[in-house]
Amino acid sequence: MTSSNNSSKIAENAFGYVTAENDVFLKAYSDKNDRKIGIVKTTPQASLEYFEKRFEQLTDKVKELNKAIEEAVNKGTFLMKLIHLKESLNDYNGLGDFIALETSLDEMIAELNGGVAVNRVKNLEIKQALLAEAKSILDQQGEADPVTILAFSDQMKEIKQKWIKTGAVVVDMQRDIENSFEEYYQTFFENRKYVIKEKSKQAKERINYYRSIIARAEEIRNSDDFDEIFAEFRELQQYWKTGGKVPHKKATELWEKFKQINDYFFTRYKNFKLIKGENPELSAQEIKDKYQNAYLEEAEKLVNFDVDDNDKTERAKELLVEWKKLGNVFRQLENETGEKFRTACDKIFEFSYLMRVVRRKYTDIEQKPQEDQLRIKTSFMRELIRRDESEILIGEANFAKVQASEPIMTRETRQLSTNLLIQKRKVVIKKAILKTMEDTLRSLKPARRY
Repeated sequence: MTSSNNSSKIAENAFGYVTAENDVFLKAYSDKNDRKIGIVKTTPQASLEYFEKRFEQLTDKVKELNKAIEEAVNKGTFLMKLIHLKESLNDYNGLGDFIALETSLDEMIAELNGGVAVNRVKNLEIKQALLAEAKSILDQQGEADPVTILAFSDQMKEIKQKWIKTGAVVVDMQRDIENSFEEYYQTFFENRKYVIKEKSKQAKERINYYRSIIARAEEIRNSDDFDEIFAEFRELQQYWKTGGKVPHKKATELWEKFKQINDYFFTRYKNFKLIKGENPELSAQEIKDKYQNAYLEEAEKLVNFDVDDNDKTERAKELLVEWKKLGNVFRQLENETGEKFRTACDKIFEFSYLMRVVRRKYTDIEQKPQEDQLRIKTSFMRELIRRDESEILIGEANFAKVQASEPIMTRETRQLSTNLLIQKRKVVIKKAILKTMEDTLRSLKPARRY
């Protein structure tokens, strides 16, 4: 193609020229005519140099693109970019060897076209593997628990991301493979709603089943019918094994609770067998009655307000320990017997405390006549009771203030309430001791008149 512009040229180079009208033209090349690409803004020569630099920028862009293609794994993604770039040359305003640049782009496009065919075969292999993986997850969905289904959901999303990043496959299989994957993907997430709902319902039923076993175990854990309850615990353990799967966190929580109850009962059962070994002919109830009554009888024998000694107090402490051990085995001890036993021990401890207070002033109290001893003891006991009752009034006032400011029971209010109950019980015990000593003192007075 030859130049069609007849205007006089005032500046020119190998690829363009400037007319007298100050227009800048690109010379004809290939099948293209001369094309106006701009106007002179400073000088004709400066304008030519400006458009030469623009062509150099375009050349650099093609070189950078070629380098990116060489370094890329999926080269086919650059094909359309090259085609668009070649098409844009028809309108690009610059001065340079467009024929050489077009040739370079044609070679790059031809090379990519060859590579695309190879890549599409590879992409087909990759997508077929991803499709098989998606189908496998879809096939397992129906049997999976909710936690596993959520994991499957993440895997499906990862597969889709890989799918998107993988280029097109061979043309005649493109539509079918894309439709198949989309069908698997959509079906999975549509099924997920139903499956999770059904699995959650199933898990809830199983959790309730386990809870019913725990409730029964809790109900019988304190029974003293050891052999019968031992057999029932064994049955509950077998029932537990048939409960089915539940989410791991909940399964662990339920099992720990059930195991704790089992450990509690079987510790009691083991200790019962040790006691049973010492009393082979007695039933559990007979063993329980034997030890309760023996501890009570001994504690009541130790209650003596005439004599106080450390051995008596220490023995009462030992009896309390023995009673506690018995209570760890037999959880259904006789309440009336237990109350009598604790009252006897409390009297021993309160009388021991009274005597410690008395001896601070009367170190020779035991050498005094019995009537004098009783007068001193009763006098001191009345003072101890008065002091305790005064402390109780203060404690009740403090408790009322705390309760008014904190209507809901807190650790502090519970502790205050417990302390008040302990103080009140001590006063009851002290008054019982005082009454006994006063009765004894009154019984002595008539005898002295004769």
